[in-house]
Amino acid sequence: MLCLKLWGEIWNIPDEIDFNSDNSQGQHGVDIYGPVEGGLKYNGVQCKNKKLNLIDGSPNRITIADIDAEIEKAKEFKPALNKLVIATSLPKDQKVEEHVRLKSVENLEAGLFSIQICFWEFFERKLPEYQRIFDWYLKNENFQRVASASVVFSSDGSTEKVHRPKFQKTIHQYVLKSEDDPITIEEATQLMLNGSMGISQFMALQNKRTLNINRNLLIGNETYKWHQNFWFKLRIENTGQSVLEDFKLEISADGEFEEIGAESRSGLMAQHFSTDVRGYSNTKRSVYVKPTERIVVQGDSYTTDSIYLKPFIGQKTEITLYWKILGRDFEDSGKLTVKIDPLYYEVVEKHLVDRIEDEKQETSFSLIFRPGYRHPLSGSVTFSDKESNYTFTED
Repeated sequence: MLCLKLWGEIWNIPDEIDFNSDNSQGQHGVDIYGPVEGGLKYNGVQCKNKKLNLIDGSPNRITIADIDAEIEKAKEFKPALNKLVIATSLPKDQKVEEHVRLKSVENLEAGLFSIQICFWEFFERKLPEYQRIFDWYLKNENFQRVASASVVFSSDGSTEKVHRPKFQKTIHQYVLKSEDDPITIEEATQLMLNGSMGISQFMALQNKRTLNINRNLLIGNETYKWHQNFWFKLRIENTGQSVLEDFKLEISADGEFEEIGAESRSGLMAQHFSTDVRGYSNTKRSVYVKPTERIVVQGDSYTTDSIYLKPFIGQKTEITLYWKILGRDFEDSGKLTVKIDPLYYEVVEKHLVDRIEDEKQETSFSLIFRPGYRHPLSGSVTFSDKESNYTFTED
């Protein structure tokens, strides 16, 4: 409608310019046509309204192939065109402009119509010259200004991240017991609990690693899980030419994982904590963001609060985050990728068996629990051991 009204004014035919009817043969490269020079000739407009960005976030383009295809179709319009205008909402492209100029000269030398391409900058320059159309546009058609948005990981502006959670890989070796083998930790623990063995004897029977584990148990130290969730924030960027307002962001995760959710707090600080990320009561595969700032102007951005993605223990996988922005007179969508590539702290546990047929080896994966303490105010955890105590390998 904007092109119809604007070129109606430019060609001084506001009442004669009209949309071309569509039929099974198509429109012959002309969306809008109008009589000029007293009705003896006809001009046409081909509209190419495109989003600024493709679904992967890369810039959209009108190609030379697109231009040539429309020119060829316009040659079939009857009566023969005097001029063809290709109007696009995309920003200027020097190579395309040059191609159109050359094609226009080539056409005129062949006795055909001239060609002009008008990018969005042309609209911005021309609209203020026609006050009536400009006022109508601001009142009724502002939503037709090219609206576009992108969503990226706020840490580095990327659309793909690799997360390396840390898990414990336990190799269980079941070997045949001999008379020289020491009693197992399970047996020693049972003897200690029923009073047949003192604590000093119990401690002396265990190796250093086992002593550390059981000392934590005996003195009541708390342990806390380490490194599983992928935490991230998203940045919503207004890459278009109109204001993004009254919007929300929906995120649906696809792949193998436990859940996606919003940050929460425990402890005394919980009462002062708030987040713009919301979960759904009926699913753990989607969240949505209800921004505290409901307007993002052109070229600006909004960063969400923290979101977590909880992968399955020990599993290497790829997860796709499909995002959708729903705003006033606007909708856009795309996707992000999270690659889960775990690291493993390897532990070997030997189990003595009485029969040779019970000998075997099994592998299991679990979270790593480290000794530490939780801060009562913030609810955060401080580990009391050192990260350098752990050596990690890839699977």
